[in-house]
Amino acid sequence: MAQKSKPMTGWVPMVADKTRSQSESVQTIYSQMQSSRLVVPDYQREADQRDDRKESLFLESILNNLTIPAFFFAETDRCVEVVDGQQRLSTIRKFKAGEIAISGDESMVYLSPQSVHYAGKKYKALHKSLRQVFDEYPLTVIYLPRQMEQTAKLEVFRRINEGGTPLTAQDIRLSYYSESRSVTFVRLVGVHAETESSGKMVTAAKQRGIESPWSGHAKAKRAWHEWWEEKAKARGQTPSEMFLWFLVARYRDLLQSLLQTADAHKHLQLSFRGSTEEALDIFCAQLAYTDKTTKSAGLPTLGAKLEEEFSNFRVWMHKTLEMGLAGLSVDKYKQMALFFAAAVELRLRADKVTNDQWDSIGEFIRTPRTAGQKWLSGKGYPEQKGRWSGTKGQKTQCDRVVELLEAIVG
Repeated sequence: MAQKSKPMTGWVPMVADKTRSQSESVQTIYSQMQSSRLVVPDYQREADQRDDRKESLFLESILNNLTIPAFFFAETDRCVEVVDGQQRLSTIRKFKAGEIAISGDESMVYLSPQSVHYAGKKYKALHKSLRQVFDEYPLTVIYLPRQMEQTAKLEVFRRINEGGTPLTAQDIRLSYYSESRSVTFVRLVGVHAETESSGKMVTAAKQRGIESPWSGHAKAKRAWHEWWEEKAKARGQTPSEMFLWFLVARYRDLLQSLLQTADAHKHLQLSFRGSTEEALDIFCAQLAYTDKTTKSAGLPTLGAKLEEEFSNFRVWMHKTLEMGLAGLSVDKYKQMALFFAAAVELRLRADKVTNDQWDSIGEFIRTPRTAGQKWLSGKGYPEQKGRWSGTKGQKTQCDRVVELLEAIVG
């Protein structure tokens, strides 16, 4: 017989002290790091995981007083331990010490139009007023209770870092434009598993008169599900991003026209500074704008070519997976999407592609740079590095895929 629990007379938390938070300037925290008052315990990860791009964008945030995540510290009798935020603190220390500079690479897309004042510069090369802004920037520091045991600290660290999955750019844009029927359709294409959350998404869309794109296509749906099933890359909205890449490649010239001048997309209230992510945002924003106003820029919307484009995508996706080409992992989803778009543009029929041609297509999807050297007569396959325009931009890359596929199929 199970024992009855005793009446609770007063709840006692496992940690008596309370968590507190306060603001500390960059200069104060830097001084603590230099004096070894602030230390990184052994269970923390290596700072080398950061890259130049992330470091530079983080430093730009401080220089422009943008909000950054809080830091978690734990006080002991000897020092203050960093529980979370070590990599960001390492970036601050290296920049203040003159060990690194804010990237001046032309592929960087900084938020501030005044980035010329800090791009490519080290701390001491900044104007005095910028150094002052940097040094006085208030870092939000959350201090864990002093009496917390090491086991609890480790668990807090794990929960901070594993408590959620960071949102991708695709997650954010689909959520922001979720009222758009066309954007909802793009999102539904990404459904790749029969889960409770996907079921709710499909049901909610159906109540708005939007049917699942996969309805009535059982074989293609099964192939799509099996390809993405239990893959780490499938978390979030990456599968829907594959379809969005297909659309962007198909309508790249119209998108280019929309991006060329600020007046062309001012109705969307979005800035375009040259990045591919911004181009994708504007593409989705235009879909939402057309749904709301019926003022079309020629991009496909629900009831006006979007379903037809999905049909093209579905046919090529199903046939490509059916071919069982080696090395076609979900990591290659973007290359596959660009290939599908090129195939539709060239009006190819999937059932007319020969086995030798499929082998060459598989080579392109797996190793686009190698295939570019082989099929593009010295032009090569551009690595766009997050930029939309230019000879090495994403727009040019989409153009090259068409040229490459045309060379393969003769």
